[in-house]
Amino acid sequence: MPLPKPSMPDKPVRMRVHKGDTVQVITGKDVTKRGEVLAAYPKRNQLLVKGVNMITRHTKDRQTNRPGAFGGSEVVKGGRVEKEAPMLACKVMVVCPSCHKPTRVGLAFRDGADKPARRKYRVCKHPECGKPLDAR
Repeated sequence: MPLPKPSMPDKPVRMRVHKGDTVQVITGKDVTKRGEVLAAYPKRNQLLVKGVNMITRHTKDRQTNRPGAFGGSEVVKGGRVEKEAPMLACKVMVVCPSCHKPTRVGLAFRDGADKPARRKYRVCKHPECGKPLDAR
């Protein structure tokens, strides 16, 4: 049985970075780049960030099953395709929407009327900010 990769967790990780967040890369070839999270993969502890960790794939022309304008099959052009590759979540920091600085993410609870609410929300841990990261 092959051993798991050291970067791969043995169980899904509860990530504090969500789809739609703006993040800044803190290490690697794209350091200081900012982008929006397109997808999160908690089982692999990875994120897909727009415009970051770009790779080039060489593809062939291929036919689709949809009919084209002239009755034949439609052809998708090949060539060099640049796209984003997933990167580890530990290599990015969330950018606070209010102070516009990369920050660590903390959790807080909403206040209830007669009892403490169990609803958690994310907050900026920057010492000068401390505002919620979630729009709700």
